[in-house]
Amino acid sequence: MRDHAFSKLIGTVRAMVVEGRCPWSLQQSLVSMVEHILGECQEFHEAVLQGKTAQEVGSEAGDVLTLVLILCFLLEREGVLASEDVANEAIEKLRRRAPYIFAEDYKPVSIEEADRLWELAKHREKNEST
Repeated sequence: MRDHAFSKLIGTVRAMVVEGRCPWSLQQSLVSMVEHILGECQEFHEAVLQGKTAQEVGSEAGDVLTLVLILCFLLEREGVLASEDVANEAIEKLRRRAPYIFAEDYKPVSIEEADRLWELAKHREKNEST
């Protein structure tokens, strides 16, 4: 299965955070996780700019991915939002902003059209929330 590693990572991070198997994750708050994510994003950015090896860039990308998953499960642990709801919202946002991806009769769109659809959907979302 192609996504086996992703599923395994999600299960591991769930155990760390929701099941409390990692003392470090038990001490984290939403604010601290954002700070950790920003730091890891900076490290990833530097690795890309410095032309590091694929393995080094992948390691930094993995750090960012892991911390974002920790944040999702921390939202669940704190009773703010189920991690499944976070994933569902991400999918629904993509459906609204990039509907061509989900079309059964998929036809490629230009970058200009993709940008136009994305911005139009963002504008609608902003107007609906006010």
